[in-house]
Amino acid sequence: MGTTQKYAVIDPATGKIDRGIFSDQAIYDEEMEKIFGRAWLMIGHESLVPEVDDYFHTYMGEDPVILTRDGQGKLHALLNMCRHRGNRVARCDDGNAKRFMCAYHGWTYRNDGTLEHVPGESEAYYNELDLRSLGLIEARLETYAGIIFATWAKDAPSLEAYLGDARWYLDTVFNRRDGGMQALGPTKWLEPANWKTMVDNCSDNYHVPTSHLSSAAVQSRFLGRPRLSHADQFESPNKHVFVNGHALTFRDGNDNMPRYLHGVSTETMRLFEDYHTSTMVEVERRLGPLRARGVQLGNHSIFPNGVLGFRLALPRGPLKTEFWHFVLLDRDAPEELKRVIRIGSQANNGAAGMFEQDDVDNWRQVTESSTSRMSRHLPQDLSMGVGHEAQHPDYPGLISERYISENNQRLFYMRWQQFMNAQSWADIPLEPIRARFDGTATMQG
Repeated sequence: MGTTQKYAVIDPATGKIDRGIFSDQAIYDEEMEKIFGRAWLMIGHESLVPEVDDYFHTYMGEDPVILTRDGQGKLHALLNMCRHRGNRVARCDDGNAKRFMCAYHGWTYRNDGTLEHVPGESEAYYNELDLRSLGLIEARLETYAGIIFATWAKDAPSLEAYLGDARWYLDTVFNRRDGGMQALGPTKWLEPANWKTMVDNCSDNYHVPTSHLSSAAVQSRFLGRPRLSHADQFESPNKHVFVNGHALTFRDGNDNMPRYLHGVSTETMRLFEDYHTSTMVEVERRLGPLRARGVQLGNHSIFPNGVLGFRLALPRGPLKTEFWHFVLLDRDAPEELKRVIRIGSQANNGAAGMFEQDDVDNWRQVTESSTSRMSRHLPQDLSMGVGHEAQHPDYPGLISERYISENNQRLFYMRWQQFMNAQSWADIPLEPIRARFDGTATMQG
């Protein structure tokens, strides 16, 4: 199906990008329809609803959604809106309930979305109400390694096709062990920034030696980590890769280093090393030797708003984002290791995390620069590494020649543009799966 292009916000040859996409209300409203109304969105984790009749309240863009596990154990993503007048039927963040009753007029729904009871069905409605057509609106739902995704689009491809070859890398964190992972959280807070700035930042390691200078110095002093410099970043052999809207970085090297960052220090290194060694046979069976031993996933985002793994940048207007921070842990890891990772995750990227505080101010100012009279007319410059990316014989996706690059950022905004210009999913290109998935790990774990 042909389309009439409306958005041409980025020049791929120069990396110049229109700042208006960070503050314009009309553009934001269209994002809610064309991106958050179409894409597969992370909404939760199976460990958040472990038992039958459990539920967890979440969001798809700005739409409130109840993630439920019904009496048969099946998962559902239900729009939290009574079909009568639109009142919310669930008011708590999570819980266990077989039914949800609207507090306005008492319409009651089962946790699979079925409308079960309407007060005065015969007296007020003369038994003419079609209850079967008035259940809670349900989104399509699929899972990857325990992470729950949902989409409103009936014509969307499968989640497996949507993730594509990005899963080859994601497996190295989210799909390592037979027992899967468990999610803790979320911690929630509001940031005065456009949601795209946080996603953009996920593959930006150019800012680290500058923005995080003081935080890195603290970690060097108290955790024994080496000091970070621009030279380290420019000379790094790490990789910068893009697949189907998903931007990733990773370290390649079979050096038997633990596949973790948060919580690692001189005092805890032995704990991480022992765990890495003791689980390697299992991980290699699941992922094959190359991914198990040679790939360590770094900063990454899942299009459109999954940030640094299982963290969500939920849009709340062009100038505001609600951030949800989860900690994901191997379910079968030792309790002491879980505690160390949990504390380390919060100390780095939580609401009070050292690195998070550095980043928020950057994101706020980038957003604000798109609103002032003069600066809003000047494009951002994302020209770093233009023309220096290619396919790689060993690693799937489009790989930048160097670790420090803005190729992932350019391609993210081009992916944004594809969604915004499309009339349906038929107009959105999708790279086929080409990666070789050695090992026993599957989409379901």
